[in-house]
Amino acid sequence: MTRKLNAVLLCTLILTTLAGCKKVQEELAASQNPFPKSSPLHAPVDRVTRKLINDPVYVQRMQGVSREQAMVLGAQFTMNGMARLDVRQLEHRAELFSQILEKQPVADCAAMVKVSTPAEAARNADRLFDTLATMPQPVIDQWFDFTHEAAMAELHQRPRLQISDAQVNEAAMALVNLIPSERDQRRLGLVLSNISLATDADACWAARTLYAYIPKLPEPQRGHMAWAVTRQ
Repeated sequence: MTRKLNAVLLCTLILTTLAGCKKVQEELAASQNPFPKSSPLHAPVDRVTRKLINDPVYVQRMQGVSREQAMVLGAQFTMNGMARLDVRQLEHRAELFSQILEKQPVADCAAMVKVSTPAEAARNADRLFDTLATMPQPVIDQWFDFTHEAAMAELHQRPRLQISDAQVNEAAMALVNLIPSERDQRRLGLVLSNISLATDADACWAARTLYAYIPKLPEPQRGHMAWAVTRQ
């Protein structure tokens, strides 16, 4: 048995609370980074991984799961945790997601916005990563930091935002009224009413339009709408 394996087993089975063993755990987790060091995604994934492995709640939830199960669980934590973030964070998330959608091919854009479950999010992760890899490093870093914050909010059960259906409807009406073309207003409403059945072109157009107008809303509608688009 190698010295490295001995150290990992010792830390995992006996000494998991010691600082030295935390370092071994971090290095072991970081070694699973799916992106090469040449990728702009490597450093932010490494940074987030090291944070996660030091969170006992996360470690407990991930014990005994496969890589595929871990991806679905990670997506679940992030999706559910969005409702626990504040409106400023959600507005920032909407701006970042808008930039991602604008960079994607129509088919990838449509697939992303049709996601409604953690399993679907995990299956579409490569579409997101391929697009992120083409974007400026600050955008990449901010996206990974945001998803980490959402996951932590869910794992630690921070209070959820309390936004009513009436507030969401008011924000949606305000956004539609910003669109100058009545034809586009009607098209947006029709597509969003059943986006899962929309064509790729319609779904992507509707999502890009929706996210483009969120920053143009006044407060508090801007925050309410930024919250609403995470509740798929």
